[in-house]
Amino acid sequence: MKRRIMIIDDEPAILHSLRRMFRIAPCAYGILVYELDIELFESPLAALARARLCEFDAFLSDYRMAEMDGVTFLTAIREIQPDAVQILLSGTGDRASVERAFQGPRIFRFVAKPWDDATLIGAVAEALTYRDIMQKRPQVHQERQVGDD
Repeated sequence: MKRRIMIIDDEPAILHSLRRMFRIAPCAYGILVYELDIELFESPLAALARARLCEFDAFLSDYRMAEMDGVTFLTAIREIQPDAVQILLSGTGDRASVERAFQGPRIFRFVAKPWDDATLIGAVAEALTYRDIMQKRPQVHQERQVGDD
């Protein structure tokens, strides 16, 4: 299954490391294996502009960035693409920042830097699976209503 994800971090080395990791290791959850079409952005503002033009299944955003923080970015993304899943990646040890992140947009998962490859890949695969389930949910509910008549 091919899925489009956007990764936003203002550090180019982090972006390239993440792309390399996702190329090498399969993004899988149970028996589901996802082929990823990854777009990288150093600028949250450029990423928002792209998100207005193209649909993404998931967004993986750093918390601390120069133009805006990850929570602000993901809040804006929620307005543009409400069905996409969101993962926040951060090296900050600030507990208040993490708590704030979960009070705002519906962030699926928080992953700390430095990340463990298997944990991050698993989080992305689980998020994509969750998105698939949530997208099918209204359809399943509607099919049950039709079948109950």
